Amino acid sequence: MIQSITTQIGDIIRGHQTFLVAGHFRPDGDVLACQIALGLTLQTLGKTVEVWNPDGMSRKYSFLPHADLVRRPPSQARAFDVVISVDTATQDRLGNIRERIASQKILVNLDHHASNGRFGDINWIEPKAAASGELVHQLLRDNRWPITPAIAANLFIAIATDTGSFQYSNTTPATLRTAAELVEAGANVAELSRQCFGSYPLARVRLLQLALAGMKLAADNRIGWLWLTKEMYRQSNALPEDSEGLIDHVRAIDSVLVAAVFEQDDSGNVRISLRSKSDKIDVNKIAAQFGGGGHAAAAGARIPGEPAVVEAAALKAIEQAVRTSGNSAAPSR
Repeated sequence: MIQSITTQIGDIIRGHQTFLVAGHFRPDGDVLACQIALGLTLQTLGKTVEVWNPDGMSRKYSFLPHADLVRRPPSQARAFDVVISVDTATQDRLGNIRERIASQKILVNLDHHASNGRFGDINWIEPKAAASGELVHQLLRDNRWPITPAIAANLFIAIATDTGSFQYSNTTPATLRTAAELVEAGANVAELSRQCFGSYPLARVRLLQLALAGMKLAADNRIGWLWLTKEMYRQSNALPEDSEGLIDHVRAIDSVLVAAVFEQDDSGNVRISLRSKSDKIDVNKIAAQFGGGGHAAAAGARIPGEPAVVEAAALKAIEQAVRTSGNSAAPSR
């Protein structure tokens, strides 16, 4: 009999003692919440576990139960029986975590990005899942491991953030059933939603104000984009994590089919985030042209080059996708 992937991973967990739960830099709600949920589960099972993120725990998600589990990698490398990479499409997105792993027996790669490079010894990649939180929930449920209120709260936020509060097209009946089970397990929807979606720092609002002042539209208002510059961060006193979700303000314009946010990172590359609200425009394919990836409706890339040159190339690719999609222009009022 062929083992299910959740049973296979469950057997690996039962058969080993020391674990690292790793996640990508510039962390979002899905990766951090999944890291915490897995860390708590492993602790409950009596395992020795570390939870590392290259950027540590973000201020935005510090309300998550047991957020203190997430730490930056230590200066000295450590050995583990099993490393579990969560919600991370490529190994390079693990940043300096890779340098801090002295050795590992097994690398488990658990993710929902279609662009995942399958770099693990065990790869569970499910692009149909709205969030990696769905996979972690299935892993726990299939192995009959307890889902405590703290784990439920984390997994609820993992799914809620990656579905735009269950508004995006990746929200499926299975997604909603999972969310319902997490509420039954103790996730407090009202409180978690207030903390996550209704409690932004003033610096983020100031950053948004500066960014929207420079927003541009093209292709009969079907493409919208903005830049986040170092000067904007300085003026607003915002942190890089405060940029999460700003793209949704562009995406929300009625005529916009593809939204983009450009940002120059410390290494000189241009970070581009893409969102599509048309099932005929796959931004994962656009991002792939520049070495990036993600999902059909949400993707990104890091592109070397001068900002103006990168912007022009990216916008050309976006406009080509919009023009060939068959979506008619609907100029905003």
